[in-house]
Amino acid sequence: MRNQFASLRSFSAVLVVMGLLTVSVAGCGGGSSSDDNQGTSQNMKMVTVNWIEGLAMTYMQEQILEDSLGMTVDVKEVQGGGIAFKSVASGERDFFNEAWLPTTHKDPWNQTKDNAQKLGYTYKGTTAGLAVPAYMDIEHVSELGDFRDGLEGEINGIESGANVNDQARQILENNDVEGFSVVAASGPATWQALETAVNNENPIVVTGWQPHWKWKVYDLKYLEGAQTGQTPVFGEKEDIFTIVDNEFIEEFPKEAVCFLKEFEANDQQVGSLMNAFRNRGETSKQAAATQWIENNPSHVNQWMQQAEECAASDDPVEPLPDDATFSRGQGA
Repeated sequence: MRNQFASLRSFSAVLVVMGLLTVSVAGCGGGSSSDDNQGTSQNMKMVTVNWIEGLAMTYMQEQILEDSLGMTVDVKEVQGGGIAFKSVASGERDFFNEAWLPTTHKDPWNQTKDNAQKLGYTYKGTTAGLAVPAYMDIEHVSELGDFRDGLEGEINGIESGANVNDQARQILENNDVEGFSVVAASGPATWQALETAVNNENPIVVTGWQPHWKWKVYDLKYLEGAQTGQTPVFGEKEDIFTIVDNEFIEEFPKEAVCFLKEFEANDQQVGSLMNAFRNRGETSKQAAATQWIENNPSHVNQWMQQAEECAASDDPVEPLPDDATFSRGQGA
């Protein structure tokens, strides 16, 4: 077998010397011939949006792909999920790890799925809705009219074109809530507005979702009638998928494809990553990702072991069906 995991062995050796890994991921086992990866590309183009959960995972994945699997990775940040979907389907980018389906990103997925595939799950069991600080004396979205003056008729959304903004507008219409507009802004601007409001115990409504760090930092609640599981607008619990173009599996080395397919973050992992990026200060995103990898060897080791087992298998890597969903299959 070709030395597919040579760079992974090197990475593991470094971490072992540092006392960071408890299990070696150097071996590869059988299952691939020496010609398996001949002609495959070592240059991968990833796309991400300025949503901290996906941004953090993307740069962490970039560092592992480069330092452990010998890839050269280019990350492009774009404004909005729709752009990310289109860039993958067009072949301009190879990989996007934050497709919220089947509800939030239903439209861009339906528009692009003929030229894209679900490679695997990134996270299982999301929620979304309109969120307010717990100190606000409001429970149901239909009560928003009573707070119109204090809110200055504004719901704080995220970037222009984001589906969650349209969902918020639909919720207002469905509940006959008038005199409000959903204001588009960057994620950081919205969370700064939330912080300012909470510090002064002022009223505020934001488009919210989980996983996201704000739930750990602030005491928030979803409005009844405007959240996952309570309205068709937000649907039931979703999953976050990694999507790739249709040539991805054949184009790249099997161990890199396996790493990205098998990667899945749980609440602890994604929460830790978000905190590392939110509190990185002047540290670059790449450096923050590297530091997180060094500080979290058990998580990295888990993903590496899964990638190794996948790459060593005789079975080809298969994408998920385009209608795959885990959380809804569990009755969530």
